[in-house]
Amino acid sequence: MGYKELNIKKSYETTENKNELLEEFYIPFLSETKEYRRIAGYFNSSSLIIASKGIEGLINNDGKMKLLISPNLTIEDYEIIKENNELNENLALFNEINYNDFPENDNLEALAWLLKNNRLEIKIVVNNNSGTSLFHQKIGIGFDKDGNQVSFSGSINETSQGWLSNIEEFKTFKSWESEQLEYLLTDLKKFNAYWNNEKQNIAKVYDIPNSIKERIIKVSPIDKNELKIFKKHQEENANENKIKLFPHQLKAVQEWENNDHKLLMEMATGTGKTRTAIGCFMKLKNEIKKFLVIVATPQNTLSRQWKDDIEQELHIKFDESIFADSSNPNWKINLQKIMLDLASGLLDNAIVYTSHVSSCGNDFVKIINEFGENLNILFICDEVHGIGSKKQRAALLDIYKYRIGLSATPIRMFDEEGTSLIKEYFGNRSFEFTISDALNTINPLTNKPFLNRFNYYPCFVYLTDEEHEKYNEYSKKIAFLKNLDEPDNEQIEKMLEARANILKNAELKMEKLESIVNTLNKDGKIKDTIIFTTDKKIDEVLNMLGNKSINKSKVTEEESATKIVGIWGNTEREEILDHFRKGTIQVLVGLKCLDEGIDIKNARIAILMASSTNPREYVQRVGRVIRVQEGKEASEIYDFIVTTQKNDAFNNLILQKEAKRAKLIASNAINYQDVKNIFLRNGVDLDECE
Repeated sequence: MGYKELNIKKSYETTENKNELLEEFYIPFLSETKEYRRIAGYFNSSSLIIASKGIEGLINNDGKMKLLISPNLTIEDYEIIKENNELNENLALFNEINYNDFPENDNLEALAWLLKNNRLEIKIVVNNNSGTSLFHQKIGIGFDKDGNQVSFSGSINETSQGWLSNIEEFKTFKSWESEQLEYLLTDLKKFNAYWNNEKQNIAKVYDIPNSIKERIIKVSPIDKNELKIFKKHQEENANENKIKLFPHQLKAVQEWENNDHKLLMEMATGTGKTRTAIGCFMKLKNEIKKFLVIVATPQNTLSRQWKDDIEQELHIKFDESIFADSSNPNWKINLQKIMLDLASGLLDNAIVYTSHVSSCGNDFVKIINEFGENLNILFICDEVHGIGSKKQRAALLDIYKYRIGLSATPIRMFDEEGTSLIKEYFGNRSFEFTISDALNTINPLTNKPFLNRFNYYPCFVYLTDEEHEKYNEYSKKIAFLKNLDEPDNEQIEKMLEARANILKNAELKMEKLESIVNTLNKDGKIKDTIIFTTDKKIDEVLNMLGNKSINKSKVTEEESATKIVGIWGNTEREEILDHFRKGTIQVLVGLKCLDEGIDIKNARIAILMASSTNPREYVQRVGRVIRVQEGKEASEIYDFIVTTQKNDAFNNLILQKEAKRAKLIASNAINYQDVKNIFLRNGVDLDECE
């Protein structure tokens, strides 16, 4: 691996998870580092043991550390240094290294080993003006085996308190991102200038006395494998391949094993499909020495979420990990190399994150078939319904011995052939955990349901007279064409689509939307809201929100899931979603690309301006806003129900179709009885809708 595979974020800050800075950045960063240069306001050896997994990686990489630190000198110490122009072992500052006060001596051992083997150099920076004035800059620069560089700068000191307890923030810069290179080089130049004592007009730099080094080195073990941190993490690594799963997830894993390692997992959004699939391949990781995991998703944003969950959150290690899609111009060479290395025994395992489009492409299929004949390959297809199309089903290769298909709703609307193909490929067996199951099953960790409770609000919108007339005309033509001896199915499909668009783009929807937004935006506090609309209405929606000074952004195919923007390394779409999670974007306006899989737990309100007759679409849209997050209030679903003011056959037809969708969503809502009463007043009994 290397830095490029770590998905290093643009910035990090302390959150509720006190270990996040350490686990998301520091440990993975050091594990891939050959040389680490650090300017730290303070340093103590406890920071070595806190990051011991990273230190272990640094040592295994034959890596080195260079540390510039600033002591908190007494006035007496400062006067001695000024007079002798050197550091004396009797200075009070060295009393901070208390050789008898390390837990099990782990910290001191690590420090001693690094010093003894010339892997650690420490220099002390003393301010020229006063012994009590600190050299307070905090910069870190790392170099990986490929020569890539990453620097970070911010508030954090090189101490355990800095990485674990303080409220800290820092930004990162990467050498392979042209917009960030200037900032990284500035950090590197600054470090080198102090290290080489070129800033003597400001401060002087001293080596620590040899006598201090020797006293520390005495506690170093002869063999690095005797380091307590190595022994401790060997024990941890033995347990690495165990992840905790909930009962429904364990049941799914068991069914997968019992069905010859093939299964469709029909699990509601937010109930742990990803974690369940990870549980499956961890079984393989424990049982099979050599294997390859391929994760195929509809878009790169989802692939990145998978990588974060597996490698950053769960710290599951693979010998190699790549993106094999349009975000990586070298993916074909990378994929071929992985396959060859697995076949020749140079690798034990690897994971490939790809897209539906790439996985069915000729190049991908050719490489897998050519080099994967004798390999154990697990194919995980997220949002599996998409892979059943005539073009993308080429991704469903016989060579994949192990298979998992994931989707809240795998049935392909109007495509029985594609649906049957998916079911057959994934073993003709499904495990189901529905929205209803999730809302009525208690999570033992939170003592609350697995999904957020929600209220459903039907918002009735009338067609204009002109729209009503057009709808009737299309309906008559469709009926006529269907009754012909040889119906023109292509023409019928076009007319059905045109008729559906009348409902999706009904003129009075904007008036209803503005009314809802005004209610939600009382005192300007609208937030965590997603509006699902059509390409025809999206500009109107954005303009309306803009006129109300509401911070908004659209998420369409135009907002790239692969293009890197700014200096922080996020893709365009990730940048938008990141701002939405932080609340700086109050409202997202989305088309279909927001339907599938994107994890935005803070989203609480969905406004469904337009829905198709496909249950998958609106079930997934509801799923975007009912994920659980601590402190989140009950979610709200506003669903536009189109009808007419005329009591005729076509109005009844429209309302019956809309009522089917309403029942499917509202049947799990807190206020279902209220919804039933609303529809009864409009002449529809939801209990009779099928």
